[in-house]
Amino acid sequence: MGSRNEIAVWDPLIRGFHWATVLLCLLNLFILEEGERNHRYVGYALAGLLLLRILWGLVGADYARFAQWFPTPARITRYLQATLQATLQGKHPYYLGHNPLGALMVLLLLGCLVGTAVTGIMTGYEQLFNEELMEELHEFFAKALQIAIFIHGLAVIVLDRLTRGDLIRAMITGRKRVPTETEIADKR
Repeated sequence: MGSRNEIAVWDPLIRGFHWATVLLCLLNLFILEEGERNHRYVGYALAGLLLLRILWGLVGADYARFAQWFPTPARITRYLQATLQATLQGKHPYYLGHNPLGALMVLLLLGCLVGTAVTGIMTGYEQLFNEELMEELHEFFAKALQIAIFIHGLAVIVLDRLTRGDLIRAMITGRKRVPTETEIADKR
């Protein structure tokens, strides 16, 4: 389907999770009324998607697995060093999967989504949990999620330009161009 110079990176489950999460977050953050039935249903759908994504991060395709891209201190340090060196040469390291800072962002986004979903669900059980506290925590996670989404979107656009990119296209098609030997940064 793709050219010989492309490789499959993001599988259909990852892409479906990504775009469904985008849509559901847009609905709950900007369109649906907080606390109303449809807002709760969208939240439950997001919670279900998160469970599926976490499971897929443990047993799924190579680039979907957390272990493949988990941002260890050593990976972050190597990435920052390579980025500094490459930037001085007018280049940027190319990763087929997530670069270590992108991996940190994924963890932040997933954490904010989990926090938002869990606290949202807990607001419905006021006899077990302090409803006011849960609502405040829910709002905190939702606002943190909005900030993280903004930074994520901006970083994707910038990185797409720096790497002569295909990040956005890859999240639609699942395929990224095969880098040249000098561009490869995620040698395992």
